[in-house]
Amino acid sequence: MVKKLFIMSVIMFMVLAAAACSNATRNQVGNVVSSVAQLIKGDVTGELGKTYATQWFEFTVDYIAPVDEYAGYKPDDGNRLVDVFIKEKGTFDEPSPMGTFDFYLESSLFDDYIYPMDPIDDSMMPLEFMLEKGQTVEYHMIYEIPASVPDVRLMYTELDEDEKEGATFTIPYVL
Repeated sequence: MVKKLFIMSVIMFMVLAAAACSNATRNQVGNVVSSVAQLIKGDVTGELGKTYATQWFEFTVDYIAPVDEYAGYKPDDGNRLVDVFIKEKGTFDEPSPMGTFDFYLESSLFDDYIYPMDPIDDSMMPLEFMLEKGQTVEYHMIYEIPASVPDVRLMYTELDEDEKEGATFTIPYVL
């Protein structure tokens, strides 16, 4: 109960602070407030272009799009590539371990989750890196999926140091 009151106080402060800001800043604050409010209820279903706050960082998925090739790589026959462009900003007081293992695709047609390909150029998210507080990074994540899959869900599940799951953020997308 105390945790919910604290979170609600933070939300009220952000809303009041946003009143004195520009429209763009107000929209950004509104997006974060919305994701915090959804976290109080549980998992978050999101959309492209909105910013979502996790325990360790904020992220915005600018786009999810099928591509014919990426940096010269073409998918195997019967597959296609999906390009996800994401921005992340560190918000935790200590550096947070990040990497391609954080975001995965799900579909009712997959037997298991699909993780991004290993990076083949510098514009792709590294396998592992440390995200510092206040640091903002932008990366592509490239997924190779069956060509017959009509839609996907980009997902991120919070895990604490004991591997206990927190909220799951889901951004559905029709390909």
